[in-house]
Amino acid sequence: MIRISLPFVYQLASSLDPIEALPDQQTKYGEIWFKLYFAEQTVSSLISTSVYAPYLRSSQAMAQEFLQVLRNQTAQTFNADRLVEQYEFWLIKNTYNRYKIALMAELGVLASYFVTQKGGFDTATLLAFGEQLFPADLGAKVPEAIFDTKEAGKCLAFELPTAAGFHIFRVAESVLRKYYAHVTGGAAPPKVRSLGVYVHALRTAKKGDEKILSVLKQMTDLHRNPLIHPETVLTMDEALAIFGIARSAITAMLVGLPVVPPTTSVLGVPAPAAQPTLPGPSTPSGQPA
Repeated sequence: MIRISLPFVYQLASSLDPIEALPDQQTKYGEIWFKLYFAEQTVSSLISTSVYAPYLRSSQAMAQEFLQVLRNQTAQTFNADRLVEQYEFWLIKNTYNRYKIALMAELGVLASYFVTQKGGFDTATLLAFGEQLFPADLGAKVPEAIFDTKEAGKCLAFELPTAAGFHIFRVAESVLRKYYAHVTGGAAPPKVRSLGVYVHALRTAKKGDEKILSVLKQMTDLHRNPLIHPETVLTMDEALAIFGIARSAITAMLVGLPVVPPTTSVLGVPAPAAQPTLPGPSTPSGQPA
C-alpha cells in the first residue's frame, strides 16, 4: 500500500495548463522559459521517479515525445531576448495536446480508490495505527498481539470484514493465552488452543473471572464458531460488533495481567554477558591484599 500525494496531482495540472496558453506569435524566450522548464521537470518526475511511473505505460511514448520537444527549448543556452517562432509554439502545443489525451485516458483506468471512514474510526488510525484501537497497555502486556491489531485495522479500512474478524479473534486469543497462564499459575495450556477450549479449561479449573469467561463464551458461540465455516461471510456491521465485544473482553483480561518485564536486549542487540570477577592482587602469602 502506497499513500499517494494529491498535491502532486494538483501540481501536475498547474504546471501543464500554461502550455495550452502559450502565445501564437513570436515571443521572447525569457517570457515563456519558466513555463516550459516547469512543465519539463514535472513530466520528467511523473514518468521517472513518482509512485505512478511503473503504471503509466500507454502514455509513456507520448510523454517522451513531449519531453523532447520541451528540451529542445530548455536545453539551449539561455537568451532572454531570443525570439521563439510561431511554428515552435505550434509544435509544443500540438505535442502537448496529444500527450494530454493519452495521459487522461490512462489515468481514467488507473486503479485508484478513496478509503471512506468506517463507523466512528479515523481512517489514518485504521490504516497505520491499528493498535490504537485497543487498550493502551496491550503492547506492553501482550506484544505478540500487535501484528494482528494492525492487520485488523487495515481490513476494516479496506472493507474486508471477514478477514477483520479473524484478526480480531487472533488478538483476543493472544491475550487469553497470557490470561490463562497468569490465573492458573503457569499451568500447561490446552492442546487445542481456541477460545472455547480455553474457557472450558478455566471453568474446569475454577480459575479466572466468571464475567470475563461469560463474555468469551458469548464471543465463541455467536461469532468465533460460525466464522470458521467457509460459507460464513461477515458484514461490516458484524465485524464492528465483533470488535466491540472483543475489545471489552480484552480490556478486562489486561487489567489482571502484569506488565511483561523488559528483555535484556536493546533494539535487538543482546546485552553484554556479565564479566567474571577477577581476584585482586595477592600478598606473598597468597591471601588477597
